[in-house]
Amino acid sequence: MFRWPKAAVVARREYTVRVRTKAFWISTLAVPAVLLAFTLGPAFFLARGSGQHHVGVVTADEALFARIRALFEERREEEARSSLKVTGSMILPQEDREKQRQDLKQAILAKQYSAVVILPSEPITEAGELKVEYLSTNVTAFQLMATVERAVAQALREKRLAEAGAAPEVVRLAVAGVDLVPVKVSKGGEEKKETVGASFLVGYLLMFIMFFTAVMYGSIVMRGVMEEKTSRIVEVIVANLSPQELMFGKIFGVGAVGLTQYALWLLLSANLLAFSATTGIAGAATILTNPGVMGAFLAFFVLGYFLYGSLFAALGAAFNSEEEAQQVQNVAGWIMALPFLFLVPVMNNPDSPLAVVVSLVPFFAPMLFFLRMVLQTPPLWQTVLCFVLLTATTALVVRLAASVYRVGILSYGARPTIKQIWAWAVGRG
Repeated sequence: MFRWPKAAVVARREYTVRVRTKAFWISTLAVPAVLLAFTLGPAFFLARGSGQHHVGVVTADEALFARIRALFEERREEEARSSLKVTGSMILPQEDREKQRQDLKQAILAKQYSAVVILPSEPITEAGELKVEYLSTNVTAFQLMATVERAVAQALREKRLAEAGAAPEVVRLAVAGVDLVPVKVSKGGEEKKETVGASFLVGYLLMFIMFFTAVMYGSIVMRGVMEEKTSRIVEVIVANLSPQELMFGKIFGVGAVGLTQYALWLLLSANLLAFSATTGIAGAATILTNPGVMGAFLAFFVLGYFLYGSLFAALGAAFNSEEEAQQVQNVAGWIMALPFLFLVPVMNNPDSPLAVVVSLVPFFAPMLFFLRMVLQTPPLWQTVLCFVLLTATTALVVRLAASVYRVGILSYGARPTIKQIWAWAVGRG
């Protein structure tokens, strides 16, 4: 008979031992910093491009070049946060265009130009899209390329309109930009302004934390089980409690450590909301303080942790060393990482058939369905179905893992086969 007080003793020991270690407090502070650096850092620096770049513009139209150079200056004045400075120089086309092209490539390699833009040499008579070549040694300098593209495109549009006989006032109206202000509409008709991608970035960050902690704490459970098995301490422990009580105690104890870490991270995040505003995530505060979203986050973590934590505990009990369990452990890791393959379709259309189906798969649900909840509230029936499927699958996996743990924790010798582990799981071992 399963005795909860016995499991609680194991859980309390696992919790207190791990929370008192320096590693716990170091990881509590380091993990959020690392995740923010890797997820938000690139966007932060990309939005604040820097450096001085000299761009050559191959054209015989002095007025067109003057307008492009003026747009370079206007762009720099508008982007107050950016220290990106782009200057331009006019390059007259030569009769031998191929030789000039070779000379320009050498000039680029010699760092005389950051890039060279080759404009059409013939008069613009067609209404189709123009092909403008951009020569550079670095075609991943997105800020520089975007600045050059905007300036050249606007100057060419103005030239086309002028040549078509449009008045200057009409030209100004035609090329005026549009500032798209995203307003998220929630159930009940509530409106909320937020920057582009705010919900996705915050949802992705929370989803990645869920994945990272599930893998980390699952591995902690597995290593703890293996250490006790290889040192034969488990033979003494199971004299006072059953293997199932020991397994559940370990899973509960390590899981409580994870929940403690989440609570501390939530407190730390309150002090980082000012930073989130500067990085373009104006909706971070609303998401992190939404009790429904954060409640779902904790529920998905608990269910997902038990789903994968029990599997890792079974692996630790079935094998005699981490090297033996590595192959099967890698398969579990691949399954856990599969949801990241569906990020783009879920982000683009959270209600598409593909997004709905993959988010309801129990092994994917803790991450993908949660991401859908952050992006756009799913229908109630899908939420209920998701939790029913995930709870039922977790209960089944925990039961099978407990059977494997019961037999494997006291089994030594040759490495068990997958067939043998399955026999233990269904009670035939």
